[in-house]
Formats: sequence, C-alpha cells, structure tokens
Amino acid sequence: MQELTVCFPVFNEVRFLDSLILSVIETEPVSKQIVLIDGGSTDGTIDLIKRWQEKYPNILLVNNPERYVSHGFNLAFNQTQSKYIALMGAHAEYPSNYFQKGLALLNAGECDAVGGPLIQQGKSEKAAVIAFCMSSKFGVGDTEFRTSKKRMYVDSVAMAIYNRNVFDKVGLFDEALVRNQDDEFHYRLNHFGFRILMEPEMESVYYVREDLRSLWKQYYQYGLYKPMVLNKIRSGIRLRHLVPGLFTLYLFTLPFFAWLHWIFLLPLILYFVLATIVLWKEFKKWTDILIGMLAFLTLHLAYGSGFLLGLFKTKK
Repeated sequence: MQELTVCFPVFNEVRFLDSLILSVIETEPVSKQIVLIDGGSTDGTIDLIKRWQEKYPNILLVNNPERYVSHGFNLAFNQTQSKYIALMGAHAEYPSNYFQKGLALLNAGECDAVGGPLIQQGKSEKAAVIAFCMSSKFGVGDTEFRTSKKRMYVDSVAMAIYNRNVFDKVGLFDEALVRNQDDEFHYRLNHFGFRILMEPEMESVYYVREDLRSLWKQYYQYGLYKPMVLNKIRSGIRLRHLVPGLFTLYLFTLPFFAWLHWIFLLPLILYFVLATIVLWKEFKKWTDILIGMLAFLTLHLAYGSGFLLGLFKTKK
C-alpha cells in the first residue's frame, strides 16, 4: 500500500498531462499513488492516461460524471487506502521535495494538513498584472497562502496534503459546493481542533487566469458559494469575506445618494487613490496600472456581487 495518494482533477488536459505526470511520478523517495480524476474529457486525455497506466501501475483513473472537484475527490478517497491523501491542481508547479517535506511534517505530528504559499504568476503581461493583484492584500485581503510567505498555522491552505484519519472525524468534501469546497473543509478542520500548517519550503507556482472575463467568472463563483460555506461554519467568517459585498452594495446605491452630498463619493475616491498607490509602487507603465485597476475592480465586484446573491440564495 502506498504511503501517499495524490489526486489531480483533470478535464481536457491532453496538452499538459505528460509534463504533469512526469513532474510527480518519479520525483522524491516517496511511495505514492497518482489518481487522475477525469471530469468527462473529450480531447484524448483518457486514452493518454491509459497509456501512462501501462508503464506505471500506481496511476489510477477515476471517472467523475458530476465533474465537480468535491464529487471527484470523494470518489478517489473511497477508492484508495493510503495513510495520507493530497488534492493538487493540474495547472501548478511544485518544488521537487513538496511531498517529502509535507509527509515529514505530518509524520512528526506538527500538523494534520499541510501545504505551501502560492507564487501567483501569469504567462502574459496582462496575466502578470492580474497575478500581482491576486497576491496583494488590497486585492484579496489577509488570505495567508496568497499574500504571506511565513511558516504558520492557517485557516486554509492551497494544494494540501491531509492525514487520512481527519476525514473519519469531519467527513468528506461537501458535494453541494461547486466552489470553495476545500475552504469549507478546512473550516471544519479548524472547528474540530485540527491544525493546518503553511510551510514556505512547499511554495508552489500557480498560473492565474489570462483575462479579466475568466477572472470575473472565477471570483463570482467564489463569492456565490461563500455564504453557503459560512452558513455551515460560522466560526470561519472573516472581515475579508464581507468587505467586497459591502463595497458592491455601496456602488449600487451610490447613484441614489451621491446627488444629496458629495461626501458619499469619498469612499470611492479613497478606493481609487489606494489602488493607484499600490499599483504605482509595482508598475510604471500606465497601461499596466490601468489593467491592475480593472483587475482590482474585477476581484472585488465579481466576488461582492456573487456574495450578495449567495446571501439571498442561502436564505431560501
């Protein structure tokens, strides 16, 4: 039996699958099983996985007809038996000792789940600006794994490796959640007293969305499902979850109040001043600053509008 199961949700990944498997299959002296959870690929991904299985019997293909990560991870969990299990992203790059370091910390009893900070990068000039905004506290608040590099116990972490026995206590991923399923699970871990460690030596590279439209869709869904998560685990509520919704509500009501007195414009003016200062410290080209301003607005308004709608849906 392998010591570690590494789960990768995949969908139409034929262009990236070879490099993904090579990056994890033969690295580190760790006995591990690779589980590729396919969400209905039509581009030849499944055939390619089967060819890899002929060479490596420790690669398992799990078909996920529901397509969502929570369903896929639960299916993989029930088909494996390793002591530790990890949920990773297919579009990220990991240090060569990622699993070895994580398992050492878990085996030493320092934590019950472990992951590293994210280096958010873009593959184009526009995406690089978006990556900066997603790494800024002005953009995403105090989300530790996006904005900090310190070793610390955290509320949530990306690309986590879990001690399997925690699932016996808190249950599997919530299949009602399309997004934020790992956040909700991590809130449950914290609620039951389990420790989630962020280890800087496990820092990984995450490639952000390439355009504002994709970024809007991503963060709208994050916001939409966050009230459902917080309704289940009230102890997980943080100020950063509420501010984008309040800002969106402020902008929506601004036309009704701005004509009464100019003072109602002050929060909006302050927003643009602070955003400009943050961006000017990093970029000198006005085009980059403009993209950054639009990225900040996208992050906040997409999440905020999704959050407000999510509140309404949660009350039903």
